[in-house]
Amino acid sequence: MHALFELIHYAIRERLIDTIDYDYVFNRLLHLLDLDIVYQPYEATYKTDKTVDEILKPLLDHAVDKGKIDPDTVQMRDLFESEIMNVFTPNPSMLQQQFDTLKKQSIIAATDDFYRRSKKSNYIKMARIGKNHFYKVPSKYGEIEITINRSKPEKDPKDIAKKPVDTAYPQCLLCKENVGYYGHAAHPGRTNHRIIKISLNDEPFYFQFSPYVYYNEHAIVLHEDHIPMDVGKHTFYRLFDFVDQFPHYFLGSNAGLPIVGGSILSHEHYQGGRARFPIDEAAGFYTTRMNGITYELLNWPLSVIKMRSENRERLINAAEALRQYFSTYADESIDLLHETDQPHNAITPILRRTGSSYQLLIALRNNRTDESYPDGIFHPHPSRHHIKKENIGLIEVMGLAILPGRLHDAFTDIETILKEESESFENMEDYQPWLDELKAKMPVDDVRGLIERSAGEIFIRGLEDCGIFKQTDAHRRKFKQFLEGFLAWHLKY
Repeated sequence: MHALFELIHYAIRERLIDTIDYDYVFNRLLHLLDLDIVYQPYEATYKTDKTVDEILKPLLDHAVDKGKIDPDTVQMRDLFESEIMNVFTPNPSMLQQQFDTLKKQSIIAATDDFYRRSKKSNYIKMARIGKNHFYKVPSKYGEIEITINRSKPEKDPKDIAKKPVDTAYPQCLLCKENVGYYGHAAHPGRTNHRIIKISLNDEPFYFQFSPYVYYNEHAIVLHEDHIPMDVGKHTFYRLFDFVDQFPHYFLGSNAGLPIVGGSILSHEHYQGGRARFPIDEAAGFYTTRMNGITYELLNWPLSVIKMRSENRERLINAAEALRQYFSTYADESIDLLHETDQPHNAITPILRRTGSSYQLLIALRNNRTDESYPDGIFHPHPSRHHIKKENIGLIEVMGLAILPGRLHDAFTDIETILKEESESFENMEDYQPWLDELKAKMPVDDVRGLIERSAGEIFIRGLEDCGIFKQTDAHRRKFKQFLEGFLAWHLKY
């Protein structure tokens, strides 16, 4: 089969293997795919314009014919594809050695090489991710970035909040035991998945790249043990250790509570990467300085405090004091209760280095619910759920919306209706109030642009729902009073 030789030449060209590996991987694939073909030696001048997905398709089709992929679904094809690409992926120990060797030269060289391998081995499926739709929406907070995510299914907050049912093995999608795991219908293929061992706060962690890549070099840092997410002083030491080792990356933690936390609360992990976000350009409306730390309240949909200092220990101590202060802070006039039958206040910390200075963002979060807002008082309200119902995690706190893939088809259907090329489509009930609003704005020349801007504006209003202190004069005064109250408390204690 010609595709087999194309794949091996692809792997050599992309530096996944060396020419000396040619015969070895040929024999491995021959057995794996149950092929009976005539051997062809390596050709140094061999060229092809095909992508890895185009090369893999006939090989996967053959595997279907041989009964190695059953049933013939995207999920089952992905499992077997990972098995094929694992042939070109170093063993974990070898990859660790390569990473550590490159790190002596430059940490950027080490992460660049690991990221390249993750993409070229198709662990990160760039062709599939390329189907995501990205655009920007202007707002009073600056440009907000919007992604229609077609590479990962939407999650319901109620499902995220449920106590996870640990499987026998691996216990969750983040566990280190996923490395090399074949997977099944309910568990994605991880045969060609690799992680790098690192130490944070003298604790064992692993560094990997997300297969979904919402932004450049989207990284995940996970604890070696399957322990629940928990934000405390140890969190800050871990974040600071990471950016000291990876100064070209940011790192942040979701809150450890349902609704305001991450999508996997059962495993301690952080998200980082080599990217900047709209929040990094946000202006402040109040700034003060104490004990070598600059505090700035941001003009942002959520309630965010930016802290800057060159003194690591002072900043860690101040951040932990702020976390403790907010954990018992309440203001019934704005529906903020820190505790009922369970604690509700939490923070989302996000850290990066800028030269010799550290910049720490602390977003204040609260997960209380009531009869009016059963999904969360400080969560996107029901009128926004047609656009965004999932938890607002640290990526969206920073101004990058990860909107569900269903919107791709919904936008097209709504555009057709607004252009009066159709009266309606199936499954439009949830969008009807929004559709009526859009009809009232017609006619316009750019119908698609109208839809996209409107969706972005609704997402921004959903972010504003999450803000403890709203962006009004009265709430800004309350936010300022909160900060001043904390500083007085911190100075005293």
